[in-house]
Order: sequence, then C-alpha cells, then structure tokens
Amino acid sequence: MKIIQRYFIVNLAWSTALALAVLVGVFAFLSLIDQLEDSGQGNYGAEQAILYVLLTLPRLAYEIMPIAAMIGGMSCLALLARNRELDIIRLAGGSESSVDWFLGKAALVVVLFCILLGEYVVPATEIKARYQRSIALQEQIAMQTRYGFWARDGDSFINIRKILPGNVIEEIYIYEFDEQSRLRSSIAAARARFSEGRWVLEEVDRAIISNAGVSMERHHNAAWESWVDDDLIDLIIINPLYMSVWNLWDNIRALKANAQSTAVYEQALYGKLARPFTILAMILLSVPLVVTPGRTGGPGQQVFTGALIGVLFYFVNSASGHIGIVYGVYPLISATAPTLLLYLILFRFYRRKPALSPTTDHEKPGAPYRASSKEIQRQIRTRIRLQEKTLR
Repeated sequence: MKIIQRYFIVNLAWSTALALAVLVGVFAFLSLIDQLEDSGQGNYGAEQAILYVLLTLPRLAYEIMPIAAMIGGMSCLALLARNRELDIIRLAGGSESSVDWFLGKAALVVVLFCILLGEYVVPATEIKARYQRSIALQEQIAMQTRYGFWARDGDSFINIRKILPGNVIEEIYIYEFDEQSRLRSSIAAARARFSEGRWVLEEVDRAIISNAGVSMERHHNAAWESWVDDDLIDLIIINPLYMSVWNLWDNIRALKANAQSTAVYEQALYGKLARPFTILAMILLSVPLVVTPGRTGGPGQQVFTGALIGVLFYFVNSASGHIGIVYGVYPLISATAPTLLLYLILFRFYRRKPALSPTTDHEKPGAPYRASSKEIQRQIRTRIRLQEKTLR
C-alpha cells in the first residue's frame, strides 16, 4: 500500500502543479496588462511592471490554490479511473474508503505547500513587490531597511519604523539639516495620525542643535507638514490577506491598543487559518464527483467541472468576507462559513455514496473483497487483452 500511496502523492502533486501553473500564467498575464497602464508615471516602466508581476507570482499562487487543488484532485482521479487503476486498487483488497484515504493523505502534501507558501514566501515577496513599485511611482522614497522606510523631504530625512492601517504610523524619526548639510534638529515621535490633509505627531521629543549646544523640547501633539500622505502609505502597506499569521496577530494587538477596528485583520487571520481545511475539502470533494458510480463524462469534462466549482467557491468566499466586514458579522463566522458549507456538502455526498468495492455472493453487502494474487493477475491480464482488442 505504500507504493499506492506514493503513486497518489505523485499524481496529485503533478496534477495540482500543472493546474496551478496554467492559472497563475493566465492571471499573471492579466496583471501585467493592468500594470502596464501605470507605465510612464515617475520611473515606472515596462521593466518595473514585469518585475512587480514576477514578485507577485507567489501571491497569485496562494490565492488560487483552492481552485488548483480542486482541478488537480478531479484530474488525478479522472486519469486513474480512465486507466482502470482504481479498479486494480479495489481488486488488490482495497476497501470502499481506500481511495478517500489515499487521496486525503496525498492532499496533506498540497496543504503543507500552501501553508509554507502563505507564511514565508508570500509576505516577503509582497513587501518587495510593493516597495519596488512605490519607489518607481514615488521617487522620494529612498530605501527600505530592517529599520523601516526612509524618505527625503527637502533638507529633511524621514524614518518610519511601523505602518499601521487607518492612516497611523509609529516610531517616526525626522532629521533636519541646514544648507551646509549639518544636522540642526532631530524629532522623535511615538506615533502620527493623518487628519485633515496633514499629520499630527503625538508624544514628540525634539532636539535642537546650535553653536551654543543642544536644547530639548517635548510636545504632546505637533503638526507635521510633509509630502508623505495617506496615498503614499497605501502604496507601502501590505494587504492583510498576504501577511503571515504572526504579523496579523501583532497588527490586531496594535489596533486594539489604539482603540481601532480590527475586523479586516481578524477576517484575514481566520481566513488564513481556514485555508488548509478548505484545500483538503476541495480535494476530497473530487472523490464523490469522479469515482461515484453513475457519473458520466470524460476527464476533460470532469476537470472543467472542478474548475467551475473552484471558481464558484472563490467568489462565494470573497463575497462572504466583504459582507461580513460591511454588515459587521463576527469575523470568525464570515471567514469560515464557506469552508463549513463545503464540509457540509462533502458530508452529504459521503453519506449518500454507495459502496465502491466489488462483492461476491457469499459476502455481506459492503464487505471488502480481497482477491488472491493469482486471481488479480488473471483479471489484470483479461483487462489488458480486452483493451488490446478495443484498440484493434
């Protein structure tokens, strides 16, 4: 059975990878066309657009993974069924749940790949993509380091360590130089909020450097006029859907500390936690849709059905998240409702699924049939001869 399990893993992995490559290619081409519309703004040209699309490929793969998993599961089983390999598994003594078990364990490989992609690859590449794009569109941004974003505003240099949703930034450092490039003052603010077209710094400490020495000033609030606005922050900040679980959790805690709404981030967090279960359900749903007796249609039609179901689920899942945010539905419910609905459909399918194993007259209905090795060889040779006659 270990050989059969490896065979399922390889087939499912290849089918899912092929479906994912095709879907990512299509969506990447559409994304490139959309990005080329911004060509000519600042230093943003065709080269920057191509680089941006390449950096967002992991994000595209993560978004459409449930669709690719559904197509991969159905195409894998459809090919096995067409080649009569599922019949051979049953003749070798597999019970009626053998296919479900083999496919379920193979699906864990796809689930693990999706988790690693979403937690480690997507956040890093998405930050890089948005940073490269913001540099090209807004020439003032100088660099991004582990200490945050650096920008130049005239004779001042600005360092922003943390960017939060809701037009809030934290740990701001502003260094002002004179015409001889000598440091004249430095400002450190705990946070800043964008309101009425300008920033309001909070908990501000300012050091003024002169020939007489250094003097310190402290202000509870102070207005800050700068070209850095909320539109620029929107270019830099990452969509919560593409953050890691730990980053989402940190942002939720920070928003609660600032008495701000956390619905969007909680929605993204619960959706991210539910995604592995969604992919597993999508793959297992291919068993009753392909293997159940009475199903008609070739592999092509079954793959098309899988793609249709995957796309439908994608739109339902997206709509559920938006409806939850707009109408104030608890994020845990709106984020997991489509997945729970999918498992309910899966449960009903499996309850109504008839026995798939062949039985003999002396066996009880539904009991697994275990044939001897000679009988298996004889039946396989018979099937081969029948297929040869059909081909002739």
